[in-house]
Amino acid sequence: MEGKTRDDKAELDADAVVIGGGLAGQAAAIDLARGGLRVICLEPRESFHHIVGESLDWSAPELFARLGLTMEELVSSGAATFKRHITVTAPDGSQREYLPGAWLAERPWNVEIHTMHLDRLQVHNQLQQSAYDSGVVILRERAIGFKTRDRRILSVETSEGHCIRASWIIDASGAAASVLGKEFSLLFTAYGPRKAALWAYFPTEDWAEGTTLYMLNSASDYMEWIWEIPISPGVSSIGYIAPGSTVKAQRAHGLKNPDLLLKQMQKFARLNSLAEAAPPERVASTSFLCRTYKKVCGPNWIIIGEAASQSDPITGNGVTAALRHAEEASALICRYRQRESIPVLARTAYNLRVSGMGHYFNSLIEKLFYQSPLRTRLGFFSVARAYTVPAWLMNLLYSRMRPKRLLGTVIFCSALVTLRAAAWSLFQISRVFGPRPRDSRQAVYERREQRRALHTSR
Repeated sequence: MEGKTRDDKAELDADAVVIGGGLAGQAAAIDLARGGLRVICLEPRESFHHIVGESLDWSAPELFARLGLTMEELVSSGAATFKRHITVTAPDGSQREYLPGAWLAERPWNVEIHTMHLDRLQVHNQLQQSAYDSGVVILRERAIGFKTRDRRILSVETSEGHCIRASWIIDASGAAASVLGKEFSLLFTAYGPRKAALWAYFPTEDWAEGTTLYMLNSASDYMEWIWEIPISPGVSSIGYIAPGSTVKAQRAHGLKNPDLLLKQMQKFARLNSLAEAAPPERVASTSFLCRTYKKVCGPNWIIIGEAASQSDPITGNGVTAALRHAEEASALICRYRQRESIPVLARTAYNLRVSGMGHYFNSLIEKLFYQSPLRTRLGFFSVARAYTVPAWLMNLLYSRMRPKRLLGTVIFCSALVTLRAAAWSLFQISRVFGPRPRDSRQAVYERREQRRALHTSR
């Protein structure tokens, strides 16, 4: 398309344009194409290496199965491993496992109590092939502009000079781009500071069928942590999460990404042995701000995935949210295809579900884990239990209720607000009242070193 100007564009027509070819975008494009729509997916990236979002919660397998990727097939192909539990490791090395009770798999609940870790690159390639097979047209271009009228999108302009006319637009561009959030200057709620993630892949001979979280702070600091996720047999993803300001300060002292990651891994014997056995050639990095946009559904456009709500990676809820958004957005479009506009009540219900779940997971993890009052008073393992039980149950309730209409959505979101209020109250009370737990060996050691340093300075 060389030589095309903004007034001389190659015009294309489609029923729907999906902006972004990541997990949410591919899922939405597949759903729409299967619903009989002509779909164009805009994704400029040719390859998707080093994708965060490898440890799934217990609601995700059903969503993947709906797309044709069953848990058994993913595991047998090497694109996934089973995740049967979560192990939390405190700074002093003590550990505790968290997993759904076996009784939930029995009648009358019949809940799938196993989930997966994903090799995201393999899963991406499988979904991309499904998109091609479903008739989705993928253009390696970016969306750079929109023609709008009364908050309705009439066409999309691309980086290669195309003007795509479409009845429906889905924004799955990701948290960093969030093109429609910026286009319509949507308000959002942010939780916590901007964080940085540094991660790499390590060969592992012995690995458990579960995610391990290593907590780095034992005192009153804002939480930092490490994940260990066996994404495929013999390969584990290991990453470090910290406030962006902390990582920036360490870089100012000359530390590079590999130095930063390995420095934290050295604090735990298992991780240190992996780092010494096979130091990574490359350490990927990204920064993110946990936030949830408001009013993410318009007359003929819908925002999904991280472009709508960025979940903190420790929640393990990002993939589930992306697939849920994709399913619900494509269902809305197919339902109101002939009307060419989503009714106000249906928009309101979708907005409530996205904002309700986004606020719930991010506020809960922020109050319980990242900030110090509850963590220092109740201890790591108590707050881990306090988070995992209601988080898992809310995902289960969402899967069972499948709220779509406004009334069901209001009832479900009321439960979310109630639990958030309870967590907020407990957080406020813990800042003033309540006994502190017995100190860990690491905390005792740190205070001893501080006293020793103070005595020396005198």
